[in-house]
Amino acid sequence: MSNTRADQALETKQKLLDGALALFSEQGYSKTSIRALARKVGLSDGILYHHFPAGKQEILRVLLAQGVQSALQQLSQSNQNLEAAPIRQVLNTLCELSVQLFSEHHALLKIILRESESMQLDEIKVIDQLFQTRQKWLAELLAQRYEQGEVRQMNFNLAAQQFMAINIQYGFSHLLNLNIGCDIADPQQRSQMIQHLLILWKVD
Repeated sequence: MSNTRADQALETKQKLLDGALALFSEQGYSKTSIRALARKVGLSDGILYHHFPAGKQEILRVLLAQGVQSALQQLSQSNQNLEAAPIRQVLNTLCELSVQLFSEHHALLKIILRESESMQLDEIKVIDQLFQTRQKWLAELLAQRYEQGEVRQMNFNLAAQQFMAINIQYGFSHLLNLNIGCDIADPQQRSQMIQHLLILWKVD
């Protein structure tokens, strides 16, 4: 019986998180009231505060923590899979992963983009660290590939930064419904961009 109650509590908590994600994304975190959120999922204010005593801010923290943890797991797995892959495959897979992450976390990223100045949450810093860690990993990978003769000598940090900037630009364009820069979700555009980078990076 206790397991059933525990499962029900987890289900209710996730229901609240899903409802909050939808409302925060649609109308903004600051404009979403606790009452509106409770009504969205068909629960009372009391039930919401039972699961999230600190209210909206606690809900947002949990949503961000879940998103960051999910992204970390995907990035960690991809790092292991790409250590020995050809550089073209590495870049293509990283672009595909970026498209996947921006798609899966579209609503959460939209909230962050809209509310980042007023949030003052530690999780925002964690997201920045995610990009920095990814860039460092790619720079180190390029340095290793130089030793193996796959790429030429260059500023590996700047090369990794340039590639990450293309991915981030895609993400913001996707979030804001803009048509700027390289659409890395389009296989043809992605292939052309990677080919251009490889011409710059490859040994003569």
